[in-house]
Amino acid sequence: MNKKGKIKAPLLNIGGKVGLPTTIEVPKFEHPVFCFKHLHKDHCLEQCETADKLAFIERVVKLSSLTWDTIRISQRHGFGYEKIKRTSIKPSVPNSITEDVDDFLAFRFSGKKPMLGFKTQFIFHIVYIDSKFSVYDH
Repeated sequence: MNKKGKIKAPLLNIGGKVGLPTTIEVPKFEHPVFCFKHLHKDHCLEQCETADKLAFIERVVKLSSLTWDTIRISQRHGFGYEKIKRTSIKPSVPNSITEDVDDFLAFRFSGKKPMLGFKTQFIFHIVYIDSKFSVYDH
Protein backbone atom coordinates (compact mmCIF):
# COMPACT_ATOMS: atom_id res chain seq x y z
CA MET A 1 0.00 0.00 0.00
CA ASN A 2 1.12 3.52 -0.61
CA LYS A 3 0.80 6.48 1.77
CA LYS A 4 -2.82 7.16 0.76
CA GLY A 5 -3.88 3.61 1.63
CA LYS A 6 -4.42 2.54 -1.98
CA ILE A 7 -3.18 -0.83 -3.15
CA LYS A 8 -0.78 -0.55 -6.06
CA ALA A 9 -1.51 -2.57 -9.16
CA PRO A 10 0.63 -5.72 -9.37
CA LEU A 11 3.72 -5.65 -11.53
CA LEU A 12 4.11 -8.07 -14.41
CA ASN A 13 7.58 -9.36 -15.21
CA ILE A 14 8.02 -9.34 -18.99
CA GLY A 15 11.70 -10.17 -19.15
CA GLY A 16 14.85 -8.20 -19.58
CA LYS A 17 14.98 -7.80 -23.36
CA VAL A 18 16.80 -4.78 -24.76
CA GLY A 19 14.57 -1.73 -24.96
CA LEU A 20 11.78 -3.17 -22.79
CA PRO A 21 11.26 -2.43 -19.12
CA THR A 22 11.62 -5.45 -16.85
CA THR A 23 8.24 -4.74 -15.23
CA ILE A 24 5.07 -2.96 -16.23
CA GLU A 25 2.04 -2.00 -14.20
CA VAL A 26 -1.03 -4.13 -14.95
CA PRO A 27 -3.89 -1.68 -15.58
CA LYS A 28 -7.41 -2.02 -14.19
CA PHE A 29 -9.74 -2.04 -17.17
CA GLU A 30 -13.29 -0.86 -16.72
CA HIS A 31 -14.19 -1.17 -20.40
CA PRO A 32 -14.58 -4.45 -22.27
CA VAL A 33 -11.85 -5.72 -24.52
CA PHE A 34 -13.04 -8.16 -27.18
CA CYS A 35 -11.29 -11.42 -28.08
CA PHE A 36 -12.06 -13.54 -31.15
CA LYS A 37 -9.68 -16.42 -30.41
CA HIS A 38 -12.47 -18.90 -29.55
CA LEU A 39 -14.87 -17.93 -32.36
CA HIS A 40 -16.80 -20.98 -33.61
CA LYS A 41 -16.07 -21.64 -37.30
CA ASP A 42 -19.76 -22.20 -38.13
CA HIS A 43 -21.00 -19.11 -36.27
CA CYS A 44 -18.68 -16.31 -37.30
CA LEU A 45 -18.71 -13.13 -39.40
CA GLU A 46 -18.31 -15.15 -42.61
CA GLN A 47 -21.82 -16.55 -42.02
CA CYS A 48 -23.37 -13.05 -41.75
CA GLU A 49 -24.95 -10.83 -44.37
CA THR A 50 -23.24 -7.48 -45.02
CA ALA A 51 -25.79 -5.51 -42.95
CA ASP A 52 -25.26 -7.84 -39.98
CA LYS A 53 -21.48 -7.51 -40.26
CA LEU A 54 -21.77 -3.74 -40.10
CA ALA A 55 -24.21 -3.91 -37.16
CA PHE A 56 -21.85 -6.30 -35.35
CA ILE A 57 -18.86 -3.97 -35.76
CA GLU A 58 -20.91 -0.95 -34.67
CA ARG A 59 -22.10 -2.81 -31.56
CA VAL A 60 -18.58 -3.91 -30.57
CA VAL A 61 -17.35 -0.32 -30.98
CA LYS A 62 -20.23 1.03 -28.86
CA LEU A 63 -19.80 -1.61 -26.14
CA SER A 64 -16.08 -0.80 -26.04
CA SER A 65 -16.94 2.76 -25.06
CA LEU A 66 -19.09 1.68 -22.09
CA THR A 67 -17.93 0.44 -18.72
CA TRP A 68 -18.75 -3.07 -17.53
CA ASP A 69 -20.86 -1.49 -14.76
CA THR A 70 -22.93 0.43 -17.33
CA ILE A 71 -23.35 -2.70 -19.44
CA ARG A 72 -24.34 -4.77 -16.40
CA ILE A 73 -27.26 -2.45 -15.53
CA SER A 74 -28.44 -1.93 -19.13
CA GLN A 75 -31.48 -3.66 -20.65
CA ARG A 76 -30.71 -7.08 -22.13
CA HIS A 77 -32.05 -6.06 -25.54
CA GLY A 78 -30.25 -2.72 -25.36
CA PHE A 79 -26.58 -2.56 -24.43
CA GLY A 80 -26.89 -5.15 -21.67
CA TYR A 81 -26.75 -8.91 -21.86
CA GLU A 82 -28.58 -12.01 -20.75
CA LYS A 83 -27.12 -15.26 -19.47
CA ILE A 84 -27.56 -18.42 -21.53
CA LYS A 85 -26.78 -21.75 -19.88
CA ARG A 86 -24.02 -23.80 -21.50
CA THR A 87 -26.44 -26.72 -21.65
CA SER A 88 -28.74 -24.60 -23.89
CA ILE A 89 -26.06 -24.17 -26.57
CA LYS A 90 -26.78 -26.40 -29.60
CA PRO A 91 -23.45 -26.40 -31.51
CA SER A 92 -20.35 -27.87 -29.96
CA VAL A 93 -18.52 -25.70 -27.47
CA PRO A 94 -14.90 -25.29 -28.60
CA ASN A 95 -12.47 -27.55 -26.72
CA SER A 96 -10.50 -24.50 -25.61
CA ILE A 97 -13.38 -23.44 -23.35
CA THR A 98 -13.16 -25.18 -20.00
CA GLU A 99 -16.07 -26.82 -18.18
CA ASP A 100 -16.12 -24.08 -15.51
CA VAL A 101 -17.79 -21.76 -18.06
CA ASP A 102 -21.39 -22.53 -17.09
CA ASP A 103 -23.06 -19.53 -18.69
CA PHE A 104 -22.56 -17.58 -21.88
CA LEU A 105 -23.45 -13.90 -22.13
CA ALA A 106 -25.61 -12.86 -25.08
CA PHE A 107 -25.32 -9.32 -26.42
CA ARG A 108 -27.62 -8.12 -29.21
CA PHE A 109 -26.00 -6.68 -32.33
CA SER A 110 -28.58 -6.55 -35.16
CA GLY A 111 -32.13 -6.31 -33.93
CA LYS A 112 -32.33 -9.24 -31.54
CA LYS A 113 -29.54 -11.26 -33.16
CA PRO A 114 -27.09 -12.25 -30.44
CA MET A 115 -23.36 -12.68 -30.13
CA LEU A 116 -22.49 -15.08 -27.35
CA GLY A 117 -19.34 -15.47 -25.36
CA PHE A 118 -17.89 -15.43 -21.89
CA LYS A 119 -16.15 -12.88 -19.71
CA THR A 120 -12.83 -13.31 -17.95
CA GLN A 121 -11.92 -10.23 -15.94
CA PHE A 122 -12.42 -7.39 -18.45
CA ILE A 123 -12.14 -9.50 -21.63
CA PHE A 124 -15.23 -10.67 -23.51
CA HIS A 125 -14.40 -13.77 -25.55
CA ILE A 126 -16.83 -13.96 -28.48
CA VAL A 127 -17.63 -17.59 -29.32
CA TYR A 128 -20.79 -17.45 -31.46
CA ILE A 129 -22.18 -14.79 -33.79
CA ASP A 130 -25.75 -16.05 -34.06
CA SER A 131 -27.08 -14.24 -37.13
CA LYS A 132 -29.49 -17.11 -37.95
CA PHE A 133 -30.88 -17.66 -34.41
CA SER A 134 -29.61 -21.26 -34.39
CA VAL A 135 -27.20 -21.39 -31.44
CA TYR A 136 -29.90 -21.75 -28.76
CA ASP A 137 -33.70 -21.72 -28.51
CA HIS A 138 -34.95 -18.15 -28.36
